[in-house]
Amino acid sequence: MARHLRQGRTLPALTPARLLGTLVVVGAAAVVAATTLTVRAGDPANVAQACPAAVHVVTAASFAPVLTGVAPALAQGPDCVRLEVTVADGRTAAARVTEVGADVWIPDDAGWASNPGPTRLASDTGTVVAESPFYLVTDEATAQRVAGAGGGWLGLAGLVTGDGPVRLAVRDPGGSGDGMLGMGAFAEAVWVKDGMDVSAEALAAALPRTRTVPGDAPALPEAPGEVGLIPEHGLLPVREQVRQAGSVVLAPLDHTAALRYSWLPTAAAAADPARAAALDRVAAALTGPAADGPLAQAGLRRPGGGPPPGVEGLPATKAPLFDVLGPHHVDHVLASWYAADRRSDLLVAVDVSGSMQAQAPGSDRALIDVVRAGIGELASLLPDDSQLTLWRFGTRLDGERDHEAVLRGTTLDGEGRAAVSRAVGQIRPQETGTGLHDTILAAYEAARDSARPDVPSHVVVFTDGRNEADEPTLSLEQLGQRLAAAKDPQRPVELTVIAFGGQPEAEALKATLKPLDGYVDPLRTADQVKAAFIHAAAHGIDA
Repeated sequence: MARHLRQGRTLPALTPARLLGTLVVVGAAAVVAATTLTVRAGDPANVAQACPAAVHVVTAASFAPVLTGVAPALAQGPDCVRLEVTVADGRTAAARVTEVGADVWIPDDAGWASNPGPTRLASDTGTVVAESPFYLVTDEATAQRVAGAGGGWLGLAGLVTGDGPVRLAVRDPGGSGDGMLGMGAFAEAVWVKDGMDVSAEALAAALPRTRTVPGDAPALPEAPGEVGLIPEHGLLPVREQVRQAGSVVLAPLDHTAALRYSWLPTAAAAADPARAAALDRVAAALTGPAADGPLAQAGLRRPGGGPPPGVEGLPATKAPLFDVLGPHHVDHVLASWYAADRRSDLLVAVDVSGSMQAQAPGSDRALIDVVRAGIGELASLLPDDSQLTLWRFGTRLDGERDHEAVLRGTTLDGEGRAAVSRAVGQIRPQETGTGLHDTILAAYEAARDSARPDVPSHVVVFTDGRNEADEPTLSLEQLGQRLAAAKDPQRPVELTVIAFGGQPEAEALKATLKPLDGYVDPLRTADQVKAAFIHAAAHGIDA
């Protein structure tokens, strides 16, 4: 589960030495309209002959006016450059870079760096040419509630996922950085405080309380109790509408979320001296005075700068910036919004040793009941074409084997979900040991062997104990060796071990699974169990 291990990145400001720095970008399934245009200055009889050097840019719609604005300056002189611009927003933009043979990509946020897809860029770091911070727009009474909860993203998350009537409005996360980063910041505040499981749970809880705004319009609130998540570039054209509605604009006090428009040359363009020279000129224009006016007209800021010239009346954005969203963080947002991104085949193995009947800390229920509810939550989040396999394990439950299948791979259509519900009811504690190591290996191999082409495969093992009362058994060293030997790049399997109760062996197990990119999720309370299973469902699609 490599995405768990990659942390958020803070991007450097653009300097001459970093003009060709790049990010890796995401390609995905949402369909977003794209337009190709050629930006010209003047009307020469033969533009290509007058200025033979061309730079093809794929960029977000909100940045295209900046390129139009700098085009006249670029078209002058013996080293002139003409711009050809393809407008593509959201998760399909990375694929457009390859489709049109672009030289450089300028997306509306560096968080689209989740996955390179078909696009080869010059490196995996990027530089920022413009920014646009987010504001919260709502009615006065709701603004007071947000302020009373701390005035930031974390307080807003508590209001939305709690018992109150606060709801969200956001642009489609798959169609623009406005939506992706808006919900990404909401989830990130929870991640920073309580970790990724709780963050995934917060997104799942927020989805039915969020109005997704299609198209290009900003996500303005439509009713009392609704909070619109809007970047500055989208807010500036509708300030008068916001004022007339009596809405309040808040700058979050705990963190600032800001779109980071990033300069991302392709590997091929950067390696070609002639194309690289043209890229250098375009990059210099975007960071020089020629871009001052176009950036201001587009409602965008210089990196680390203040509001566009002439903009007054908005609250200052003083809180520290969130890190750029890492791949797994973006996965959470998209997988929460789009059921197809949650498509996967899961094998869940549950410890049924006697200790599972003890009361779970933070609950009045037995731990096994909390786990059964978590599996039900997981199954409800998976799309119909996913498959679920359910095992129970202890020691020698099935002849010499420590595990026993309660439900073999079952597609989650109507009858399949009913079968899952029946199987979950069969998971009961019994007097047995905990053949943890042997079960981890067996589950991994079973998931590998049954993997379907183009369907992510994921093993989740839940235990409240350690490997004990199991003879013979694999040692940790042997487990690591066997897992490494079982790994098949053509049939990858994600592996998560949920270790409940603070067992000291969890750290040793974590070290054993690390070379396989396996993940150990240590839990201590009942509410963390539900969050862990929601996270297993919302892990995001592999590219």
